[in-house]
Amino acid sequence: MNILFVNSTRAWGGVKKWSIDMAQALTRLGHETTLVGRPGPFVDKALKLGIKAKAHAFGFDFNPVSIVFFLKFYRTHKTDVVICNISKDLRTAGAAARLAGIPVVQHLGSPGDVSNRLKTRLTQRLLRPGLIACSEYVRQKLLGSVPLYRDYPFEAIFPGTAVPPLPPDSVHAPRVIVATSQLNPDKMHIHLLEALATLRKDGYDFHCIIAGTGRDEDMLKQACRDMGLDERVEWTGFVTDVAAQLRRADIFVLPTGCEPLGIALEEAMANGLVPVSRNIGGPTEIWHPEHTDLLVPHEGDGRAFHDVLARLLNMPDNDLLALKRAFHAHAGKTFSLDGQAERLASWLERFIAIGSENIGK
Repeated sequence: MNILFVNSTRAWGGVKKWSIDMAQALTRLGHETTLVGRPGPFVDKALKLGIKAKAHAFGFDFNPVSIVFFLKFYRTHKTDVVICNISKDLRTAGAAARLAGIPVVQHLGSPGDVSNRLKTRLTQRLLRPGLIACSEYVRQKLLGSVPLYRDYPFEAIFPGTAVPPLPPDSVHAPRVIVATSQLNPDKMHIHLLEALATLRKDGYDFHCIIAGTGRDEDMLKQACRDMGLDERVEWTGFVTDVAAQLRRADIFVLPTGCEPLGIALEEAMANGLVPVSRNIGGPTEIWHPEHTDLLVPHEGDGRAFHDVLARLLNMPDNDLLALKRAFHAHAGKTFSLDGQAERLASWLERFIAIGSENIGK
């Protein structure tokens, strides 16, 4: 297949990482892949990694200049299927694909990506895209909020992540905790800081790495100072190599109130970290079934995270290492990037075979 990924968003986000990672994985499977995005880091990184990519200024919805650009692009590259993200992608690249008779797929990463507006329904009826979600949790939420989606092929496929071939072989002294989510209100890092403050008062020795930036950054850093955690918590800011931070740690914390799936969680488990997360949303779909005791109740606060973290900090080195290895092995079986690329390729082939004229009627 000749597969085109289109992303018109301006900010860097999980879907851009998914597009780049999946393009590389599909290429390893023998498919042709190309990316089109706005000028900037997305296209630059793809080109640096050896992925075919082209910068494009999309303009407004159904922009005729943009539609003509994609029509020419499809003819030149002999595109078989187009994978879009948000509505801007659909209403430029998707519209051109519909005119050219090329199947369109919309990738949905969150229940909040779309709402049941007239514009959504008209776009779906006009362009007839197939749909893929990052988790069954997201798929079910969207089927409930946009009933029209029930008439179209709709599959849940995990984003997938590269799993290092070798399992972890050590634990750190002191134990290292890491969080790599954006520092935004919905990520609820304050509960992690509350847990760390209580652990410190209880006499536990640990180091915590908090990577990323976001709207809550200043507030969280002030809270960290107020809780007396400055010597225990390291703020890295924005990092380009998340895996390097994960390799420094033993335990990964995802304090988010509800997560569609969590690429950060996948990356942590793949790198052999023991995860702690809330028992809600997408994370439960990729969790190790024998270690659900590490899931915090979804309404849990800092105390709930403290209790799970305390158990892990008390665990003998050999036991913690065995747990790290168990999650690494589970990642390889459950959501390896190459495995999810195979699932996506198989679904795309079936979707192309159906033909857009035969769906959504």
